[in-house]
Amino acid sequence: MTPIPLSINDRYGLARALVGLTWDDVPVSPLVRLILSHLDPNLPDDMRFLRKALGPDALRDILTVDPNAQPPENPANLDHLNTVPALSPQARLSPQQLEQATHVGYWLDDYLDWAGSAANETPLNFHVGAGLYLAAIAVGRRLYIQTPWRQQVFPNLYIMIVAVSTYYRKSAGLSLAHEVARLSIPHMIMPQPGSPENFMSMLGGVLPPNFSAIPQHDRSRLEKGNRYAAQRGLLRDELSGLFKSMGKDYMAGLKELIMTLYDCPAYLDSNTNHKGLVVIRDAALSIMGAATPAELAYSLSNADWYNGNLARFGLLTPETNYTERQANSSTQPPTALAKRLQKLHECLPDPPKPDALGEDTQSISWSLTADIWPHVHAYEQSLRVLTAPDASLDDRLRAIYGRMHVQAIKIAILLAALDWADSPNDTKRPVVSQAHWFRAQLITEEWRASAHRLLAELGENAEMRLEKRILGLLKSSGGSASVRDLYRALRSPRKPVIEALKALERDGRVLKVDLPPNPGRRSEAYRLASHMTVEAETRHVTPT
Repeated sequence: MTPIPLSINDRYGLARALVGLTWDDVPVSPLVRLILSHLDPNLPDDMRFLRKALGPDALRDILTVDPNAQPPENPANLDHLNTVPALSPQARLSPQQLEQATHVGYWLDDYLDWAGSAANETPLNFHVGAGLYLAAIAVGRRLYIQTPWRQQVFPNLYIMIVAVSTYYRKSAGLSLAHEVARLSIPHMIMPQPGSPENFMSMLGGVLPPNFSAIPQHDRSRLEKGNRYAAQRGLLRDELSGLFKSMGKDYMAGLKELIMTLYDCPAYLDSNTNHKGLVVIRDAALSIMGAATPAELAYSLSNADWYNGNLARFGLLTPETNYTERQANSSTQPPTALAKRLQKLHECLPDPPKPDALGEDTQSISWSLTADIWPHVHAYEQSLRVLTAPDASLDDRLRAIYGRMHVQAIKIAILLAALDWADSPNDTKRPVVSQAHWFRAQLITEEWRASAHRLLAELGENAEMRLEKRILGLLKSSGGSASVRDLYRALRSPRKPVIEALKALERDGRVLKVDLPPNPGRRSEAYRLASHMTVEAETRHVTPT
């Protein structure tokens, strides 16, 4: 099972709980609050579960936290964006349900073990998304759940991983997913679309004009993929470019097409200028790509938050307890993982071949049994309450919250399908168990927190980012630094650094102090306000 991601406040709250101190006022994440509300650290069974859920690295981090220290500081300007509102008690998972969630989705666990060490600098959140994306394109449109509200939910996914360039190795994570797909189901990866018209043609199974001129192995792959024409996956490194292009005249209609395809229409047609009538049947498109916050902020409009465009994507940011892992020195291909994914793909019913007249026959999709609806209803209702008109939730997140229960159903289907393919196939079809839902809800809850982190990141302007960097430099330099040292370390002009320091001083976060004058120049410095307070208190202690 993926270790639970922990924020600074989570670690502080857990550290206090482990030594018997109160933690109720600490703004821990909903999942950690749920765990602390139900577990007793004095009971051996509860501690064993906690160690398993957190993982050894996180537990070591918690034990280094001083539970008697002051609570961690959060950037005040972003608190309202980065605070994830808690679920209702009815929707929260119990310790028993959390335990059940650890016993499903073994292929995903094995993928995380391999990818997490092969791309050890890529956040685990990104590997989770990549593993589920691979499962989604392996399944296509051949499994679904009929919900009580008369909706057919197919397990296709749109996933966007977002992090700053270089440091988090986004491309490395995508390359690993592409490697597994090439080894197992290469025909399920679509060529990159050049225009909405070409995209429609590929989704409709129209072969490229130069089909006869390309190598035989590529022709075979395209022909096999055409049977799954609209059920394949796009894998794109720079996904923000796709959003940026949606505003161009020559890409008109692409945004609406992608939004429509997410809901898996059985039939869609378009009369194009050059291709004539193109018919798309049995759609279940999956998309995975990467972006940086800066690129995304430039490419997105406010409408993308409100019209449901972003709501269709799992918006994945680095986990709050991100750490690099031990690198894997092995260069062997992931053959076993690929074979298991290929088995899932091949165990499901094949799409029909055209008959003698060239007409497509009826495709087959399996309807799955799922005993999960009380839990789905509780989760959906809890999220719905959080989107009420008088709720404090940022308006940009309302559409995302409204689709999260469906996203969790999709993930539950994929987990059930992966487990079914790994089993001796005692059942004719996958069965979505409650344990599959519990793990799916855990994953979706991390994606909910991730959407908040992304919004907070995009909400930062240049001035706020400069303030955060100044505070970080002051902390790393022992609490104080001269103005000259700060703007030189930041490689910034002096004026914006001075303005940021004055703003921080007005907020009470830094204090201006005098340094001993250097010959020939005046020395100015700033000190963190918390350090100033501690030193002042220390100086006024009367010796005993």
